[in-house]
Amino acid sequence: MSSRSLLLVLLVLACLQSFTTAQNGHVPYQCCYRFLTRPIPVRVITDYEVTELRCAKPGVIFTLQDGRHVCVDPSFKWVKNHMKKIDQHLFNSLNKPECE
Repeated sequence: MSSRSLLLVLLVLACLQSFTTAQNGHVPYQCCYRFLTRPIPVRVITDYEVTELRCAKPGVIFTLQDGRHVCVDPSFKWVKNHMKKIDQHLFNSLNKPECE
């Protein structure tokens, strides 16, 4: 009788773990919890990404030349301007005619 009880307890624990693991699959990839408030020179930013809607706070993650990632508040005017400049730079580099 005790082996059945042990087996039942192990089965319940296995089910609980699978539910917990399944819930972790819905966590956003990367969110911002603190924001850098001082402006960053646009020349040191190589790329950016907007955080997912499931994050508690909206944010923008700038990738810097040295590989660091910095969270900034997308409502700041300087952040919006930097995003536009980066988009324009990427657009221009993709539409450059190749040398003939």
